[in-house]
Amino acid sequence: MLLASRIRLEKKAKEWVAALQKSIAQTDTGQYLPRAEREAMAATVGYAFTDTGFELFGGQYIWTYEYGRGPTVNDGDGAVRRYVRRYIDEEGMVPKGQDKNGMPIDEDTLAFFISRKIHETGSKPWRNNQPTGVLSGIINDEAVVGLEQLLSEPYAIEIAQYLTKAAA
Repeated sequence: MLLASRIRLEKKAKEWVAALQKSIAQTDTGQYLPRAEREAMAATVGYAFTDTGFELFGGQYIWTYEYGRGPTVNDGDGAVRRYVRRYIDEEGMVPKGQDKNGMPIDEDTLAFFISRKIHETGSKPWRNNQPTGVLSGIINDEAVVGLEQLLSEPYAIEIAQYLTKAAA
């Protein structure tokens, strides 16, 4: 019975990992993350069995895909600006408008403005206090209840069979 539960649990863990990886890699959360960065983070998602069950895990900044990035606290290395610039290229964004001197802005200037906004106030999900659903759309209360049912079903059937035999 325990082996059957472990097999069911492992199957569900693999399903969740695949769904999380797909969600992270394919969902644009409004944070200007290039596809390669999303795919790299998706590749960090996995699971491991523990003494009491299993755990899902992901890369260091996995929660920023759900809750966004807060304002910058320390000096950075320019990663946000580089990510935004790559995102602009990937998405084929064409800057509109002019700088304070009346010159048309280019992709580098747009990347600077967007990254400055993120550094000052955080990314859009953070500013709006609006989770993206990239993670919580898959792992949530409904999913946990489903897992509980999946794992308890064989025991419920066995108990029912035992009680039926005992009553006969």
